Parts: sequence; structure tokens; C-alpha cells
Amino acid sequence: MESPVGILIIEDDQGIGNFLQTALRHEPQYQAQHTGTLRDAWREMEKRRLYGGDPFAVILLDLGLPDGNGQDFITRVRARYADGPLIIVLSARNNEADKIQALDAGADDYLAKPFTIGELLARLRAHLRRRGSAEPAEKIWRVGSLEIDDSAHTVKKNGDEVALTPTEYRLLCLLAEHRGSVLSHRKILSSIWGDNNREQAHYVRIYVKRLREKLEDDPAAPEYIRTEQGTGYRLCSGRVDS
Repeated sequence: MESPVGILIIEDDQGIGNFLQTALRHEPQYQAQHTGTLRDAWREMEKRRLYGGDPFAVILLDLGLPDGNGQDFITRVRARYADGPLIIVLSARNNEADKIQALDAGADDYLAKPFTIGELLARLRAHLRRRGSAEPAEKIWRVGSLEIDDSAHTVKKNGDEVALTPTEYRLLCLLAEHRGSVLSHRKILSSIWGDNNREQAHYVRIYVKRLREKLEDDPAAPEYIRTEQGTGYRLCSGRVDS
């Protein structure tokens, strides 16, 4: 029998935290723990890392916490844990800027309050399914002057490393996995942001624009990330090495 999925709830509202913990504990595949501060959350994560406990597979994170900013915590977790947990932000902040900043910092999903337990469970299942079916083999993609090393999580252009945010990197890897093929807006949204964001096409446009600014010699006339009008995007170049 598989071990239950460890979930760390970081929520300073005791009522919400207890409600989430109780609801998740009713699902036998999950083992939920609640803490109200970032400091306590970090201590619990490090305790498991140092003393051999199973690491948390999922973090459910509120952004507005009494001892710090949840977005800074996301950045810290991504820097510390190479194969880190799934991070789903649960926040009353429902504006686009906060969502983009959290996703840029490395969050996997963003669920605005109020939400239903049914929706949260559905998103958990979808994300864990994708993680469970992810191919573990190391990959290096070379497309023209670009080199994407998925084992080292690095991107180079003409041998020089290019700094990408976690979301930009995931989008580029998705395009690289399907290089030469057109990926629809809906496919990209579903793969990067989850099934519940399939109508947010502007997410894709924003991140494609950012990737082009970092990778293309002339972002207005892209060589690598091509637009297929009315359909989606394709990663290609004059020469594909592997």
C-alpha cells in the first residue's frame, strides 16, 4: 500500500486551516498538517529533511501571513528543494498581478478564495496525476543556439546561461518536448496552469512574450517560438539537433 500524500497547510486563519485539515483527512490518500506561520512551516519541512521523514508532497499556502510574504516563501522553497513540493496558493487576493507574481515565484497553481473543497480536491488530483506520470529520464534539448538541460534546470543560448522564472522554464520545456509541433493555447494552459484555467489565454501570451524577450535576437521576428495564427505556438528553428 502506498504511503499517503503529505500535505502542509500554511494558513493563519485557524478556522480555515482546521477546516482544510479536517476535510483532507477524510480522504485516505492524504495526510494533512496545519501551521499558521511561515516560520513553523519551514521548521516542519526542515525537520523532515534532516531526520529522514517523508517530505511534504504538497503545500497549500496563503499569501498574507503574519510573519512574512507567501511569495517570498515560494522562492525560498524552490531554491532549497530541487525536487520540491507541489505548491498551490489559496488566497483572497484575486487580481491578475498577484496571480502572475505567485506563479513566477514558482507556485504550481492559484486558487482564489472563496473556493469549494471539491474544486481543491480536483486540482490536487490533476496535479498529482501529472507529476506521477512525468517521465523521469534526463533530457537535453538543443534547438538552434538554444540548449535546455532538464536535469540541471538550465537554459543556455550560445553557451551563455539565460535566467528564467520557474513558469517560463516549464513553458519552454513543454514547447521543447513537442518541438516542431503546434501546441494549442488550451493545451499549454492545461499543462502549465491546470484544467481550471483553460479560458485564461492571456497567461500564455504574457509568458510567450517574456520568453521571446529573453531568447530571441529579435522578439518581434521570432526564430524559435513561432505563432500559429488562431491556433497556438510552435518551437522551431532552421536546425534541430536532437
